[in-house]
Amino acid sequence: MLPCLPWIALMLFAIGCWVFYETAYCYHFFYKEQNQLFLLSSDYVSTYRGCGWLGRLAGDYLTQYFYYRYAGAAILSACLLAMGASAYGGLRLLKLNCWAAMAVALLLMAIETVFQLDHRFPLSGTMAACGWTVMLYVAALAASKTGGAWWLRCITALPAIALAAWCFGIPQMGRIASPEWQEERMMAIDNEYRFGNYDKVTTLVEKEPSPTDDMKFFYNLAMAQRGELPDHLLRFVPNELGTLHRIGPDTPVYTIKNMNELYWVLGDMTFCERAAMMACVFSPANRNVRMVKRLAEANIVSGDTLAANKYLKMLGNTAAYSKWAANAWQQKEYRQKAKMRNLQDTLAITDNSHFIMMQLLDSNPDNTLALDYMLCTELLLKDIDNFKRDYDRYCSKRPRVKKLYQEALCIWLAGTSAPPEEWQRLINMPDVARRFQQYNRQRGSTAFKDTYWYYFDK
Repeated sequence: MLPCLPWIALMLFAIGCWVFYETAYCYHFFYKEQNQLFLLSSDYVSTYRGCGWLGRLAGDYLTQYFYYRYAGAAILSACLLAMGASAYGGLRLLKLNCWAAMAVALLLMAIETVFQLDHRFPLSGTMAACGWTVMLYVAALAASKTGGAWWLRCITALPAIALAAWCFGIPQMGRIASPEWQEERMMAIDNEYRFGNYDKVTTLVEKEPSPTDDMKFFYNLAMAQRGELPDHLLRFVPNELGTLHRIGPDTPVYTIKNMNELYWVLGDMTFCERAAMMACVFSPANRNVRMVKRLAEANIVSGDTLAANKYLKMLGNTAAYSKWAANAWQQKEYRQKAKMRNLQDTLAITDNSHFIMMQLLDSNPDNTLALDYMLCTELLLKDIDNFKRDYDRYCSKRPRVKKLYQEALCIWLAGTSAPPEEWQRLINMPDVARRFQQYNRQRGSTAFKDTYWYYFDK
């Protein structure tokens, strides 16, 4: 056997791992990064105590760099290569056959690779295993330098074993499972939305044969910020806006983590802050750096300087968010967002979305995001009467002429036997009125599947 062959095999395995995770499974790293908060401060680092402290510290420290594209797969592959190389080197020092040592090293690397397929398995688990293999190499090296009987060599290796037990604890066992492809696709949509890549969000969702509710939720958020929510509301039936969710004991965890995005888009910073707090509560160890950033943003927009600076100070002690935290108060986005926030002088006694959106629109009638979400929610519920009431209240002076709304108004006008003057006042798109007459002659025909009338009837 060629002396370099085992090292080539270990290197090829690490490269293969990098290729797989970078090209097909990279969004799991973003999920792991945002579900922890690692502070670069002596006070925080000193909280890592007890058996296995070094493995947890090293794993959590490196996990924060998963925030950067391409970093996650590179870090994991490097850890796996270090683990395989130290395991192989240690076993060879213990006089194990080359083939057997290579097989064991590759097996250890494969097991950790599979463990990392689980979005809940932390990098600290892999770091603990890596620490043990490094200590195996150190112990084997110490034993090989010691002459005499076998028991004397074992005694020489004991300090390294004891150090490994204290620093890395018992290696954490993960779950042997197949890749979580649906979770990966969902995380891709979530994080591309987080990075502001709305075109990619819509492309990813539209490629899905059966998008989940969470996927449709982010699709609608992206469309709303383009001003196109009414134009794409019926793209998926049934659809998911998120406006009918109420945070409570039975709310799914992923929905809880998403709700802050809806309130942020609508402009209600009080409920945005509440939702971000709840997302932190339901995160591992009650820490979520993405939610801490959102808490800082919500308080910047609200003008609560003390609260915002508290969160900014925390983020200033992180590797990935420190630069953002230093410049957050100067960002134009937050000044523009402040114009849309809820200014009503009332206490919110409910998280009913209709009540929230009415307050937002009463504060700022130009908040078309809140308007579209309100009207689209009512149309999904086929609540034509309330749709007409809210349309009159908020669109009489600022008409929101959208094909979807025009089609819904046709239903109300026909249902109330409105006079021709009312049709002329409300229906500003002649093609809609003409096509509505055609639909009434072919009611339920799939030729009108792209209309609200078909949705309303079917």
